[in-house]
Amino acid sequence: MHRVLVEPMTDDLAGRELVVTGEEAHHAVRVKRLEPGAPVELVDGHGRVGTGTHESVVKLGKKDGWALRVRVDSVSVVEPHAPEVRVVGAVPKGPRLETMIDQLAQVGAASWRPLVTARSVVDPRGGKLDRLERVSLGALKQSGRAWALRIERGQHLSSVFEGAEGARVVAADASGERYEPVGDGRPVTLLVGPEGGWTDAELAAVRKRGAEVVRFGVHVMRIETAAVAAAAIVLEAEHAATHISGGA
Repeated sequence: MHRVLVEPMTDDLAGRELVVTGEEAHHAVRVKRLEPGAPVELVDGHGRVGTGTHESVVKLGKKDGWALRVRVDSVSVVEPHAPEVRVVGAVPKGPRLETMIDQLAQVGAASWRPLVTARSVVDPRGGKLDRLERVSLGALKQSGRAWALRIERGQHLSSVFEGAEGARVVAADASGERYEPVGDGRPVTLLVGPEGGWTDAELAAVRKRGAEVVRFGVHVMRIETAAVAAAAIVLEAEHAATHISGGA
């Protein structure tokens, strides 16, 4: 079933017509060659998923492109995955950043925020962050997510704990212990350091604030590899622990 990204939906949309324009309509009409009568799935990145039927296509003009008319059959709300894994990490160089965001979205991370550390070398600006949001939305369609990976503004390591109340804070580092899940559903804030590694002072500071220092592999990884691997391990381990503790 073809997935179409739409503006935030409401629960009362079922039974009504929705008109999709822009890149989504162009992709459905010109790339996917979607025929009238074909079923479509509607996603808005905010937890609502709809089903519908492609009714017709309208050519708006050379500049405005196409409009896709969809009859909405149903709209349901999908709860966010628990626990949320919030990745706060150093920024890899060049195209590796977009690759990391795409893969974090695929494995199920809830958000990503640039982290400023003593050895950080890249600080993405507003335009780059906007581009990353588009990458996140593309991954949402591909992976079947209902909630888009949130792209948030940069944060210094010293202020991470101010916004992490109630969360389990985990710093990825080869010097740490193996990750052990708790299965209590609490959000996990995952800290990923720069390619030069954490300074001794930074590791001491996060430990002092109650963070756990954890290793996620036997080899040294690039930032984008470490972030994706760690997020996947945390999500899978916590999911399994939650089912065990719940008796499922």
